[in-house]
Amino acid sequence: MADNKPVAEKKAKKHTIQYDRWGYFFIAPFFLIYIVFSLIPLLTTFVYSFFEYYRDGLNIIGPNAKVAKYFMGQEEYYSWQIEDSVVALDEMLINYDEGEPVTIEIKDEIISTVEEIAEEIQFEKFEKAVADIVDKGIKKGSTNGEVVAAVQKELSAKQSAITRNIGIVFSAEDNLGKYFWNTFVMWILGFLPQILVSLMLAVWFTNTELRLKFQQFFKTVIYMPNLIMAAAFAMLFVSMLSPNGPVNNILKDIYHSMNAAEIAAGEMSEMEPIRFFIYPGWSRSIVALMNFLMWYGNTTILLMAGVMGIDNSLFEAARIDGASSLKIFFKITIPLLLPIFVYVLITSLIGGIQMFDVPQIISNGSGAPNRTTMTIIMKLNKFLTNKNYGPSGVTSIFIFAITGVLSGIVYKMTMQNYQNKR
Repeated sequence: MADNKPVAEKKAKKHTIQYDRWGYFFIAPFFLIYIVFSLIPLLTTFVYSFFEYYRDGLNIIGPNAKVAKYFMGQEEYYSWQIEDSVVALDEMLINYDEGEPVTIEIKDEIISTVEEIAEEIQFEKFEKAVADIVDKGIKKGSTNGEVVAAVQKELSAKQSAITRNIGIVFSAEDNLGKYFWNTFVMWILGFLPQILVSLMLAVWFTNTELRLKFQQFFKTVIYMPNLIMAAAFAMLFVSMLSPNGPVNNILKDIYHSMNAAEIAAGEMSEMEPIRFFIYPGWSRSIVALMNFLMWYGNTTILLMAGVMGIDNSLFEAARIDGASSLKIFFKITIPLLLPIFVYVLITSLIGGIQMFDVPQIISNGSGAPNRTTMTIIMKLNKFLTNKNYGPSGVTSIFIFAITGVLSGIVYKMTMQNYQNKR
């Protein structure tokens, strides 16, 4: 009997079904979808940022790791300009004695020779480079032939594509930092009233002492703007605030009724319509207002869920101890609501960085006035239209990095008291 017992146990083990392995089967689709639609595009975007990578329909031009230093555009368009410019400089040198010491007069001749051929050259950068070469040549006592050869070498020089892409993204006249600041300003203008109003409504709707009537109706109404397409919402505001829209008509009627006698006597003129979208302050405030109206209902519901998750006995005990409503709010509600609040803050921050549709529509994609409503994603969209995905990759990586850093800072600063410390 003692010998048969282990055999029986082995047979029983063989027939045992391991149900825990099926868990991997059910969670596998999530990982596959994440890898295919999130991880691979993210890694591909990172790779694109290191190359000059043009697409013309289904045709891929590139990727090029090294690109011409003073030319913009695709290699097949500027390569012949470099070759013809080098030949033209050789022909220009016939007018000069190659062995004679170089003088400053040859600089303008070099610039004009290249300018006649190269259409895509960045002349400001190239002129500066030529001036430096000529100045160094004069100091060293170089000959005309040596200087022209140095210019030809500089004209054909290449730099890394990632350097070019970063230069395009953070160029002085079209700096991405400016658009990040625009995005941050419009987000903060919309988020501050959003979180304050949502917090107030969440406390009111969950307070058992107030017993507000028609709560379900109001909860539905405040959430409805979130269901409207942002494009339709933006078009509604554009129509309302246009020079001939209802807002201007109402203001004009009020102005006319208050100053009817003066207008009739010719002492005052008719009111000119307010052109809201030509002023940076008005344009940014309108974008912030629309974001507030679209999202405060969603934020209210999230905060309500957080308040309802707090044990009601804590509120009752505080009231018995004589705590005022204000003290209960700041000493019980806010501290216990902080995890939900942090979630709302981080998701709102990510949504703010990705702001696109509302400012795109009200400014017709231009970021007017004077690109003060141009956001980071709007600029990314501009890069995509020129079919060079290199600067687009740099912009996307910048957005990813800044989102991760800001989210990490917010979480660390607000949740440090909730972390388990050993």
